[in-house]
Amino acid sequence: MMPGTIAERRAEAVKAEAIAPIDVSDLTGAERAVALYASDMPNGRRHHTKEQFRAWIVQGAERLGEAEMRRQALYFRGWRLLDMHERLTAQVQARHEQRFPRRFRLVRAEQGGALSVSVDGMSKGALARNGLVDLDGDCPCEGTGGIAAWDADAGESYEILCPVHRRAEIDAHRRAALAAL
Repeated sequence: MMPGTIAERRAEAVKAEAIAPIDVSDLTGAERAVALYASDMPNGRRHHTKEQFRAWIVQGAERLGEAEMRRQALYFRGWRLLDMHERLTAQVQARHEQRFPRRFRLVRAEQGGALSVSVDGMSKGALARNGLVDLDGDCPCEGTGGIAAWDADAGESYEILCPVHRRAEIDAHRRAALAAL
């Protein structure tokens, strides 16, 4: 027998952790985007079936693991909110770029995640998590919930609600404004 050859197998030494099957509807849009980014989804813009997108989402979710996928999704959502309101800090942007270095792949993953939400919907659990957000770095409000802003006129300043730390208040205001229409 050659050195290094295994003469007998020990099946009892190999243990596989049982993983519950992933239901795409149990994932938020941000979780789906993060999972697609981590999957083998191609970068090109070709037509793919909804079944193929589901398979990539499941693959990426399994590759990252539930806890890491959700953590990254919270940070992605926090980055997105600050970016939409033009309030990104250098630290949040740098960590985002480390996490998602391929910008166009992330855009494609976000589009695929949004398409998946429109096709597959979201479970009650996913809907409950859908508004959750976190930041991987300093927030422009410094935890106060308000961000100082200045108008073009000298001396005129005001404060806006932080899109991350005051999200619930902003959403309640939008709901009230829509109800008034």
